[in-house]
Amino acid sequence: MSAPGLVSTPNPVGQARLATGRSEVGSAAAEIVILTPLLVVLALVLVIGGRLSYALQDVDDAARTSVESAVIASTASTARAQAAAAANYEISHDGLRCTPYTMTVDVTDFAPGGFVSVELRCGVGLVTLGIPGLPGSVTLSGDASAGIEPYREVG
Repeated sequence: MSAPGLVSTPNPVGQARLATGRSEVGSAAAEIVILTPLLVVLALVLVIGGRLSYALQDVDDAARTSVESAVIASTASTARAQAAAAANYEISHDGLRCTPYTMTVDVTDFAPGGFVSVELRCGVGLVTLGIPGLPGSVTLSGDASAGIEPYREVG
């Protein structure tokens, strides 16, 4: 006995028909046709998010490397120069094309026991991240700070 409201009548192929008289043949193919574009879009969103996350990690790494380079300098002006050189090397080594690119090095407290901080802002075009056809850009920023050893000599 079938469920109330459903009449199952065998047809020559052996497939059940619903009470409306329609067959369920081909419904799986229709579901696949509908779901495939949604799954492709979901995969693209995951790829874009992963590449943006990787680029943000590169900018954070560049900020951290530049502050580590600045904190071992002997003077504030040398600290600025070493921070800029380290950040430029890290960004170019990682393959990021930053336009515009700004870097702020704070050495106002450059003394034993003081600190140095670096802030990087990197405008990255979505096409340069390996996502062809995507217009626009996004600004990624990274910052880091480190303390100067209290018992070291700075000049």
